[in-house]
Amino acid sequence: MKHDSIKPSQRKRYEFIEFQLMWSGTVGRKILTEKFEISPQQATLDLTSYLDLEPKNMAYDPRQRTYIARSSFRPAFVKGEAAEYLQHLEMLHNGYRSSNEIWPASVPEFDTLSASTRKIDPVILKAVLRAIRDRGSVDVMYVSLSSESDSPRRLFPHAIASDGHRWHMRAFDCDKSRHSDFVLSRIESIAATKDNDCRVPEDREWSRIVNLRLQPDPSLNDRQRERLEIEYGMIGGELLLNVRQAMLFYYLRFYGFNPHDTEEGMIRNKSSFSLFIKNLEEVDECIGRR
Repeated sequence: MKHDSIKPSQRKRYEFIEFQLMWSGTVGRKILTEKFEISPQQATLDLTSYLDLEPKNMAYDPRQRTYIARSSFRPAFVKGEAAEYLQHLEMLHNGYRSSNEIWPASVPEFDTLSASTRKIDPVILKAVLRAIRDRGSVDVMYVSLSSESDSPRRLFPHAIASDGHRWHMRAFDCDKSRHSDFVLSRIESIAATKDNDCRVPEDREWSRIVNLRLQPDPSLNDRQRERLEIEYGMIGGELLLNVRQAMLFYYLRFYGFNPHDTEEGMIRNKSSFSLFIKNLEEVDECIGRR
């Protein structure tokens, strides 16, 4: 590729330069020195070397005494997507970055939804990660909303996954002889064990990749349907998602479907986002209904 030989630290500063050109329209030596704690000389070198690499992307404006984005600007080091900007606001909101650490030169007034969930104990997460790494088993006291059992569960975790709201541990439950998801925040205690008796089969639902084909609700008019196709980046009027079978239930909920809401024994094909499942029978079979 064109810029593969550039060192990671240098590439990160080039990404920052493009981020500023993309979202602020300007970039100068001062903001580079402040964000990366480099000398003014190094900042100057970064700007001039970037200009050598991508001369069509910026030009020096002597009146403003800074570099400005040219009309021919095309990002080479960042994707130039809105998500790249918005993720900085999300990190700021969630406390993962301070206002001095995020990249936007000025932060607009904003807010994001903060889901109120029980925090995950770092000790528990470390024990789960260790068991995954060592392919070991754990005894877990787990608070299940569907069962009142108070006995410990012997589990073999092999992955963690997020449904967009909560983090789960994907594990083989020796007592029930099946792979299941366990919400990490519902684990009250965990202890490593040495279990040589339980045979752990392959988690086929985790390994298997299935298709979820979504299209605009057929009841929409042409203009509404075209708008939805653009919004979701559909190709040929369809959004094709390749997902793990074990994650399919969560993807359905993410796109506004309620897998528990059935009609004639199948998922009720109605989304709060005006979407429609094109391969309903296949999806219904994949979540264990057929």
